[in-house]
Amino acid sequence: MNERNVLRNLVLRRARRGEAEAAFRLVEGRVAWMEKTGISQWPRRHYLSVYNRAYFQAAVRRAELWLLFEGVRPLACAVVLTRDERWRGRDEASAWYVHNLASLPGVPGAGAAFLRLLEKEARRAQAEYLRLDCKTGARKINAYYRKKGFVFTGYWGNGEYRGNLRQKKLITGEER
Repeated sequence: MNERNVLRNLVLRRARRGEAEAAFRLVEGRVAWMEKTGISQWPRRHYLSVYNRAYFQAAVRRAELWLLFEGVRPLACAVVLTRDERWRGRDEASAWYVHNLASLPGVPGAGAAFLRLLEKEARRAQAEYLRLDCKTGARKINAYYRKKGFVFTGYWGNGEYRGNLRQKKLITGEER
């Protein structure tokens, strides 16, 4: 199914006060979907205890939570940072760092639409890269991001989590 034929009236914007709950529900739904389909990217007990309602409320206050809407229906969300400790000591180029990207299960193309529209926003802000991490060994999600143009640049780990750092070049030196 082609996302452009299915999704209409899409708006990507920073979340407003009171919209953290919509993001948490998207993440909670995606965690349940991952459990059901056997994907171990976000183990429920750990993930939802760290990335809980308070986490998303704080992200709204810092203007870091972004939501994708189709009309009034929230389809996807992510926390987007302009600095990220996971990338410390690496290339210090201007970048937007995507965390907790979740889309509504059963809506094909919502995550891809979120990324596509976020790339446009990041380019407007003169970010050179869009960066993220995903669990090492999670083949499907790594293949998904590779297909979307995110290249592997290294590893990051914290406790039990070991992730692949991936980035997508948005602006070349000539465009600056």
